[in-house]
Amino acid sequence: MAARLLPARNGLISKVIMANLARDARKLLVLQLLLLAVTSAVFFVRYGGFQAGSVWGGGVIAIAHTLLLEWRRGCADSGRALTGGESLRLLYRTALERFVLVILLFALALGVLQLDPAALMAGFIAGQVALIVTRIYN
Repeated sequence: MAARLLPARNGLISKVIMANLARDARKLLVLQLLLLAVTSAVFFVRYGGFQAGSVWGGGVIAIAHTLLLEWRRGCADSGRALTGGESLRLLYRTALERFVLVILLFALALGVLQLDPAALMAGFIAGQVALIVTRIYN
């Protein structure tokens, strides 16, 4: 009898954890968008519309980075329990994927779209600050 209850109980716990992760991800996205809006407004007033748009470009890179991180975390949390070696490989793989994604998106933004480098970096930093702040206060 207890063996039949355990999977259902674990399923409930898993659903609660996933709901909390989704709530945290929404809070992070809202904070990122808020910081990007403020940073973009400052750049718009100070430098103009092109730089304000470039801030949003950097913000898109930060949001894409965060989405990849949250997706990988959700996959790891919802799957089977990993051994130490598997966890380490997943950690390194995810770090490499995030690094490559950010490099490629920066190359696209600077090379193809010709966005302003300083504003692009400011937007990326604003998005990353939101990630750090939500991790500290959660």
